[in-house]
Amino acid sequence: MQHKTSPDQFDDRWPLREPREVLGDRKLRFPPLAQQQIAGEGPEATVYWNYDPDVAFVFISQDPPRKATYEFADWNEIENPQGNNTYIRAPAKLPDEILDRFKVEGTHMVYLASPEMLTDDNPSTWVLSWTQFTSLLPEADNRDPDKIETAISRNPGFLPSSPF
Repeated sequence: MQHKTSPDQFDDRWPLREPREVLGDRKLRFPPLAQQQIAGEGPEATVYWNYDPDVAFVFISQDPPRKATYEFADWNEIENPQGNNTYIRAPAKLPDEILDRFKVEGTHMVYLASPEMLTDDNPSTWVLSWTQFTSLLPEADNRDPDKIETAISRNPGFLPSSPF
């Protein structure tokens, strides 16, 4: 997979929309596209964990957020960055109400990013709980992936202002 540097290089309005199961100890798999665009594949690849305190949405980025409306929580190294299954771990410094979402093994978080988010000078992706994700799509049946995908494609501005 080649690193993309411009939003026009993506064919989809939401090229990153991947649910991932929470594993033990606040850990979840890191999608290849997110790793490629945000962190790279070097042995010391890192991500920065940030959140919007008004709505408790989490996003990860290549560097701390640049907008004053967002809070930086912590950074951590990607686990197994050069392997087939890479992982990231929600840092303990996230507020408790946010951190609790990453403690329930078997629940799902959704990585969600637009081409602009992935190619910004501080690339980022939202990491939403399944409830947060589906609540943004009021007309979608929260259990039907096809209806959710259709709702996303019709609502490109459904998230709070972008973190970059």
